[in-house]
Amino acid sequence: MKGSSVLKKLSLLFRLLPLIPLSFSYGGVIENHLSEPKNRLFDYSEKINSLRSDILRKSWISPLMLNYSTSRTSNSFGRDGRNDIFTISMDQPIFKSGGIYSAIKYASALEGANSMDIELARRKSVIEAVRILMELKKLKLQRRQLQLLVENDEIDIKRKKEQYIAGIIDSSFLDQAILQRNRDKTSLLGLRLQEVSLLNSFRLLSDKDPYSLKIPRLKLIEKRSFLASNMEIERERLEALSKDYESSMTLSKYLPSLSVFGSYNDEKGDYDISMKDYSDSYYRVGLRLSMPININSLQDIEASRVEYLKSMVQLQEKRKEAENEYDTILTTISLIESKIALARSDEKLYSKLLKSTQELYRAGSKTKLDIDTLKNSMQMARLDAQVYELEKQIQLLKLYEKVNE
Repeated sequence: MKGSSVLKKLSLLFRLLPLIPLSFSYGGVIENHLSEPKNRLFDYSEKINSLRSDILRKSWISPLMLNYSTSRTSNSFGRDGRNDIFTISMDQPIFKSGGIYSAIKYASALEGANSMDIELARRKSVIEAVRILMELKKLKLQRRQLQLLVENDEIDIKRKKEQYIAGIIDSSFLDQAILQRNRDKTSLLGLRLQEVSLLNSFRLLSDKDPYSLKIPRLKLIEKRSFLASNMEIERERLEALSKDYESSMTLSKYLPSLSVFGSYNDEKGDYDISMKDYSDSYYRVGLRLSMPININSLQDIEASRVEYLKSMVQLQEKRKEAENEYDTILTTISLIESKIALARSDEKLYSKLLKSTQELYRAGSKTKLDIDTLKNSMQMARLDAQVYELEKQIQLLKLYEKVNE
């Protein structure tokens, strides 16, 4: 009973909500980096949706029917006759128990839902292009990290060579150091392969130079704003609204309807035996009140109403899904921020160790290799924080994908 009450309240709310034109722009935080052909495809889809919706909105208006017929006959007296008839007729419903109003509103709601679908697809492509830009920047930082790591590997190999020659360690320690350097170099090559893959994906979306484009700095969207501006929720709302009007249209099919009809006829021929030509023109106008009696009417009406109730439940589920998505991203961001704090703490620690090592180096108890190792480690910790910052931005990007800025 409680669920039914909620559905009734939502139904009333959606009936009161006005249908407003949908418009989108990318002049805000997220820029549209898509290629001109990609954008044109989405624009064409929007144009087609608009034109088809205009047709649907006017579908209740019956067309004027123009008919012309001509015939030739031959009678038993051997005389030919002819008959030419031209007719203009119309049969226009003017009252369908609310069906006309519902049909117009249904077309508007359906246009909004389809438009939202198209915009979500465009938005997804735009966000994907920005995500690739972030991933490319992240790869650049990771590549620099691995280069520093390889430098430390080389230092470690050099140090272990000296220790091996001095007889302090056996060859297995040197072998392990060499293997580690080779593994890190292989990882460096792997990053290059990832970069090539990302560049190929970006070129499918954009014709711009990815390395010349600016990456936006995103901020966390408040949960209330995320839900209020969520395009997927709005699409489901418009879908539910269209199902509501469609249900009203189904009901109106089985209720009384009033139509006005009329025709104008112009007939010419020479069918009389005297072979004299004749012509006649006349018109006919009237009103028609009709109501179908269909054995399946109740089932049809009930099915359309169930479709509407189903769409209402889907709307509730979509809102719940959006809330869960937001909470999951928020938790992920919180964990990433902990990683950032840890990386910055490591950087400070390496900075202190570097200062101490530099003093010991001046005192003669540490080598230049020790200083170089710590410098590289400090830079890697700093790069770690920057990589995590980008991972945080990629998570925030998931929120921006669903909202209309």
